Amino acid sequence: MNLDAIERHGLRDAPLQRLDSRFKLIATLVFVIGVVLTPMGNWKWLAGEGLVLAFLVGVSGVPPRELVLRWLGFLALFGFLTITVAPSRPERATFGLPVVVVTLLIKDSLALLATLLFAYVTPFHRILRAMRDLGVPLVLVATLQFMYRYLFVLTEELDRMVLARRARTFRQSGRLDWGLLTGLIGVLFLRSFERAERVHAAMLSRGWDGTLRTLDEAA
Repeated sequence: MNLDAIERHGLRDAPLQRLDSRFKLIATLVFVIGVVLTPMGNWKWLAGEGLVLAFLVGVSGVPPRELVLRWLGFLALFGFLTITVAPSRPERATFGLPVVVVTLLIKDSLALLATLLFAYVTPFHRILRAMRDLGVPLVLVATLQFMYRYLFVLTEELDRMVLARRARTFRQSGRLDWGLLTGLIGVLFLRSFERAERVHAAMLSRGWDGTLRTLDEAA
């Protein structure tokens, strides 16, 4: 997932981007919970929720094509899970298997698209601040912050490792097989663990007390 593209949309001057991050977070959670609680086969409610989401996408200025492409990327995963879970749902006896499968796919899609839209219209550091202001444990917020911060660093390091491995592997295709990739991922895990220990020691030596501070608060 291209996180830079998502961040650029979050910094645009649009109606949804200007809303308070705490309000957007709560509204997204309420919408997702409402979608999950929608009765099986209630097409009117599902259509209404879809129209609300479509209106918000139009107001946000986020290209629908980007949301659809990311939705297609997840469709294979939750589509397989839906087909696996649907036969065991008790509603199958009342509505039939096709209705259960379609309803679950629609509900999963609406919840996923709402979450993606929230990520698009809210920069990640504001999401973390909203979580902290709403009482989310600081340990969880700090973990998410460092995960996001070093995700770019580890991605670049993996790219350098793959490039170096390709330079030493004389193949016509230039592609790495699964065995080489798993080995690289294992090495990357060890390097990440060592880097985490060094970063933690450096933070403690500089007085880290577990409190997250941002430039927005300083201003």
